[in-house]
Amino acid sequence: IAWLSKFADLNYNPGFPQFDILLDNGDDNDGDDDDNGDDNIDDDEYAQDFSRGFFRYVQFIKIYDEVEPVVNVMEPAECFAGIGPDNCVAEVTLTFEAFDECSDVSVSVELDADYSLADGFERTRFLTTSEVVANGDDTYTVRLSGIPVGNHALRIRAGDGCGNFDVDILEFCVTPEKAPTPICIQTLTVTLMPDGNGGGMAAIWATDFIASDVTDCFGNVIDKYSIYTEEEATEAGFAPAVGRIGIDLTCEDFGEDVNVRVYAIDNAGNADYCSVVLEVQAFQDGLCDGSSGSLSGAITTQDDDLMGGVEVTVTGANNMDEMVVTDANGQYSFGNLPLDADYTVQPEYNAAFDFAAVTVTDLVAITGHILGSAVLETGYDNVAADANMDGSVDIRDLVSIRRVILGLDNDLNAAGATWRFVSADYNLTTSNWSAAFPEVYNVNNLQGNLRDGDFIAMQLGDVVRAGGRAALDLNVQDAELAAGQTHTVELTSGELAGFQGTLELAAGLELVNVAYEGEGALNLNRASEGLIAMAFNGAAVINVEVRATEAVRLSDAVALTDAITLREGVAANGTAGSLNLNFAGQAEAELVNALEQNMPNPVAETTRIAYTLATAGQVTLNIQDIQGRTVLVRELEGAAGRNVIELNVSELGGATGVLSYTVTAGDFTATKKMVVVR
Repeated sequence: IAWLSKFADLNYNPGFPQFDILLDNGDDNDGDDDDNGDDNIDDDEYAQDFSRGFFRYVQFIKIYDEVEPVVNVMEPAECFAGIGPDNCVAEVTLTFEAFDECSDVSVSVELDADYSLADGFERTRFLTTSEVVANGDDTYTVRLSGIPVGNHALRIRAGDGCGNFDVDILEFCVTPEKAPTPICIQTLTVTLMPDGNGGGMAAIWATDFIASDVTDCFGNVIDKYSIYTEEEATEAGFAPAVGRIGIDLTCEDFGEDVNVRVYAIDNAGNADYCSVVLEVQAFQDGLCDGSSGSLSGAITTQDDDLMGGVEVTVTGANNMDEMVVTDANGQYSFGNLPLDADYTVQPEYNAAFDFAAVTVTDLVAITGHILGSAVLETGYDNVAADANMDGSVDIRDLVSIRRVILGLDNDLNAAGATWRFVSADYNLTTSNWSAAFPEVYNVNNLQGNLRDGDFIAMQLGDVVRAGGRAALDLNVQDAELAAGQTHTVELTSGELAGFQGTLELAAGLELVNVAYEGEGALNLNRASEGLIAMAFNGAAVINVEVRATEAVRLSDAVALTDAITLREGVAANGTAGSLNLNFAGQAEAELVNALEQNMPNPVAETTRIAYTLATAGQVTLNIQDIQGRTVLVRELEGAAGRNVIELNVSELGGATGVLSYTVTAGDFTATKKMVVVR
């Protein structure tokens, strides 16, 4: 606002309005207004007249600033290095510039402690005035401590007070200065084994020395380790690399302490190491001086599964007859053998028949091979299928396997063998398997250390070797029987290609007769106990005639168990699966809460506890010993109707004798007793 005044006299008395459109008498048409107040025109000059009056002028001036301040960031050329015991936090110093052309700027700074360009800036917090310092030359310094490893950013906003502002993002990162230090075994004894060339060798792996896991700054377990000798690691320009997972020691290292470094390497390529001392010794006297020889090898299956526990015998010069057992890696070795002599190595595995490995699934596969509808694809499978070891695969092998599965026989063949072996050097095919093949490893005129005595192991009867575990069913029509009533229970295989298991009749049912149709057999040796073992390698129908000694429902009194023969079904595509009874047409009845006696009882291995719920809900099974101590508690979801709990004695923590089991569901509680024998 500006003022300009003209006064009437030296005493500042105002006169009349002048002849001025801004200071007139209010009549813009009055042309005789002059500077002395009368109506006559006064010729005196305005500046010389002592009767000048005054005037005032008001002006409003608006100033607009539409120019934004400027923010310039200086991004660091590289990541800040982590410091501290774990190298996972850093002290960060950053600089930026903020200024305006005509006024001071107001600056605020925000931190995103986990910045991602894809996700955009997400504020973690505002920085304090102590963290952002103005340097007085339009530059600012940011000092932060405890910033973790990772990507971060600052969002800098500068305003000029006129509604203008500028925003910029300052990105920065923190990386660990080095990887976590691995935790290692400090000293290890390494044994040289025969290398097959008259010397000794031992392969050592970086992971052999790791005592416990370490993690990087993000919590990831370090899983990349490399190993170097101290001599390698101290060479000029050395840098550890991913992939050096092991090194070999030889007779040159025998009798020495070898210093090595084991490096842990994180995903960013940072590395740190621990030092280990290796004490190198020989497997046998003379290994590294050429005065004696050795024989060694490994035993695996055709699927490369390691065979531990196999007895391996070497016979040779001077009535030598020694036996060793393969270790967990399937390896064996005979050392300190006189040179220039002949030797024979033979493996033998006298394991009991494996009911879990050899099942009706194998019978189905072998049947298909015999009928020409399927093929045993390898020579090893053909040897395994030849259970009676007569050089052919036929119905006699099926009978041998089935009788052992059913518990009718103990052995597959006259020799009592369950495994056979072939030298790994021999090319066993589907064409030559029936001819004699080398089941021993012969060495003539031993001249050093040989490591090629490998064998392939084949389990007789096991031609499938693996399978799925889908649930499969035998179909049964349910029925309510009155005391004294005779009834035929019909079990049908439906679409199954084969099945096996033990049919178990509970108290309240007695067996009258059994008949079947299909390719298979039954074991009735324990029928008086209510146990019927069965194994069929095709479609089958089994009719079991029973008499009820009391009112009973079939689904409550007939079960499929592993008491003699393990339960297993074979789907039409050859896939093995668990086998159950599917009761159809169960009579409608009002559901009542009830707890049944476990079956079988006494319990040797497994048992079934059945209970019925009127409504679905949470169920608790509590098993206690005779002193009232809790042995097992299970929390279950019970369905409306009949429910069955499968229980293995291994879950009972060694408890034996009389145990009580209690089922609780809402307001319903019931207790019964079982007897566990071992």
